[in-house]
Amino acid sequence: MRAASDRSPLRPIEHPEPTVSVVVPTIPANDHDAVVDCLREQTAAAYEVLVVDDATLDICEARNTGILGARGDVVALTDDDCRPPRDWLAHVEAAFDRDPDLVCLEGAVHGGRTYDGERRYVGCNLAFDREAAIAVGGFRPAFAGWRDDTEFGWRMERDADGRCAYRDDVRMHHPEPPRATLDEALEARLRREYPDRYEAVLVPDTLRGRVNDWLWRKGVWNLVDRVRYDLPNAVGLDR
Repeated sequence: MRAASDRSPLRPIEHPEPTVSVVVPTIPANDHDAVVDCLREQTAAAYEVLVVDDATLDICEARNTGILGARGDVVALTDDDCRPPRDWLAHVEAAFDRDPDLVCLEGAVHGGRTYDGERRYVGCNLAFDREAAIAVGGFRPAFAGWRDDTEFGWRMERDADGRCAYRDDVRMHHPEPPRATLDEALEARLRREYPDRYEAVLVPDTLRGRVNDWLWRKGVWNLVDRVRYDLPNAVGLDR
């Protein structure tokens, strides 16, 4: 894995010997001040924050640039539209301290997106051993924008020398619905490359699950989410 940009990441929070490096990939159109403000309030002591703000990079290249620039043994990812609770990094550190074999850690997400740990490795709340991530090749730009985090997590399961786990106490607040939309070509590629994991993790095993999955693929749930989040804003504007 090589750096995808000659630009150095921004370091709004520095530490001489960080235990954890937080990487926030962003683009110039997105404001990252709010997430950095949340990160300044973390109860953990030894951490740094790297913001990769480069419009020439895709999301995977931005994450890889941050990973290579990180100084901590553990890298924690979040997004510019997330709001980390004050104890987020403390729980990340505790999980890796308790389990020396842990190489990849996923946590819960609440708000505009809900995630409870189904081996999908949501990139807005993901932490991992830096050297292990580099050894497996980091994030693959071929999947940029769709399931790139899931593909990375499955590769860590398969290729990294260690254990992947989920912890509910490693929590992230995602205020708005996700920005990503279904990419059918990348979804098909993921299924071809990881048939067993795809079947076990992403294919529903109940009638209700299959119906929900079909509605999601047809865009119905995205429409419901837009109504759910846009209507309160519209009501507020009318007042």
